[in-house]
Amino acid sequence: MKKTKLRIVIPTVCITITGVFFALYLFPIYDRNFIANNDNFFFTLETHWSQGNAVALIRHTERCDRSDNTCLDGETGITINGMQEAIKIGSVYSNLLTEQTTIHNSPAKRTMQSAHYMFGALSITKSWLLENCKEHLLDNIFKHKKEGENLILVTHSTCIEALGEKQGSQLFDMSLHGEETYGGSFFIAIDSARKLAHSLGYLDTQSLQNHQFDP
Repeated sequence: MKKTKLRIVIPTVCITITGVFFALYLFPIYDRNFIANNDNFFFTLETHWSQGNAVALIRHTERCDRSDNTCLDGETGITINGMQEAIKIGSVYSNLLTEQTTIHNSPAKRTMQSAHYMFGALSITKSWLLENCKEHLLDNIFKHKKEGENLILVTHSTCIEALGEKQGSQLFDMSLHGEETYGGSFFIAIDSARKLAHSLGYLDTQSLQNHQFDP
């Protein structure tokens, strides 16, 4: 497994150890294989969340047209199982929701239904989470994320995967098309000043539900 190397050029001006630690602590370098489920990951995520510079991208739950399970309401939406998972996911995220949290969802039926059972009326439908999302998702995150406020986006695997190819394909490298990634959450931290995103990690629904967030 290759790791991203951090190169620091030390100028003649003294750089304090405290300053270097602060930079690495806020925006650490992660392996490209970023499946996360450990105390260090949760501590880092909760720190970013408390500072209002985190973005959570959630894949919609089980889609009906690719499952033998009972549909909730039509083949273009999610299944009954998907609805139940969405409710559980929303329960976990309820511990993270504050007045400094904005929630959006794609206008596709499966994402609208997922967002409804996760967050109810708190989630607002945005066309940019579906239209050209593969090309412009990162740009739109920088555009719509408010300083000091966390952003939750209920979207699609193709959009999230394409996000990994941004910034020289350094964000992550992972397939999200499998059934096991339904409802999965991908977390990034945003450096607004430099217009950079930093991978924090990915949690499947089971790992998410096994943790009690305390930001």
